[in-house]
Amino acid sequence: MAHYKAAAHFQPDVDFIIDIGGQDMKCFKIRNGAVDSIMLNEACSSGCGSFIETFAKALGYSIADFARLGLFTQKPVNLGSRCTVFMNSSVKQAQKDGASVEDISAGLSTSIVKNAIYKVIRAASADDLGKHIVVQGAPSSTTRCSGPFEQELGREVTRPVISGIMGLLEPP
Repeated sequence: MAHYKAAAHFQPDVDFIIDIGGQDMKCFKIRNGAVDSIMLNEACSSGCGSFIETFAKALGYSIADFARLGLFTQKPVNLGSRCTVFMNSSVKQAQKDGASVEDISAGLSTSIVKNAIYKVIRAASADDLGKHIVVQGAPSSTTRCSGPFEQELGREVTRPVISGIMGLLEPP
């Protein structure tokens, strides 16, 4: 309920919430002002905060600095939406191919989005999610996640500046 109440504060017509956490990803379908269904990533941490943090540390950056690097690149590396084990190989190959840290950071943010849409939600189209989508969670507040969500879905998403703490809101 906390995630829904916080999302509704920023987007009163919210009909889909994606919360990207440090260890999990939660998706809430909202119907008639109530949580209708919840989807969770099952076992893989690909697409969560720890996923990005692992790569940041491996490249010698804090998660915040690593995420900032990817905010303005024009050439995010296409890493797909694969498991962390395979993503490691993709990142190493991208480095061999001359990709910058900025491009890798942006590519990992995009992979979070693809993992959410195609692996967790298993959406066939943007209509499966809804028209008023709110993205929450700490990784979404430090990475470029809202842009790739909008590009991938072809619609605007809401990512409040307090997205990293929205699940802490105490419902009235």
